[in-house]
Amino acid sequence: MMGTLAVAFVLVAAVAAIIASLVRNKKKGKSSCGGNCAHCHGSCHAGMTEKGLHTTTLEIDGMMCSMCESHVNDAIRNNFRVKSVKSSHKTGICTVESEEPLDTSALAKTLKEIGYELVGTSSTD
Repeated sequence: MMGTLAVAFVLVAAVAAIIASLVRNKKKGKSSCGGNCAHCHGSCHAGMTEKGLHTTTLEIDGMMCSMCESHVNDAIRNNFRVKSVKSSHKTGICTVESEEPLDTSALAKTLKEIGYELVGTSSTD
């Protein structure tokens, strides 16, 4: 009986660890396809965007590396209702897809709070 409980505990712990890893990877921009969309910028999923989404392009000053991209992406995901966020420190551009237009003053404030400056925006439907 004690052995069965020990095995059950180990299995539950393993499943919990796997689920936690999947959630962590999703937050970091890694997709369930096994690739890391943060590096391919979603090109492997090109053509899969939903119709009717608003695309907002942000020009951001201060992104220096891929960790900066992650900080920007996480801040936007955590503070706005978005479908996707892709940032590039090389170009200083962040592309956001959302069902509703985004409040650019709120975006600027959110970015400033984490050390980046919004220097330009453009939107398309």
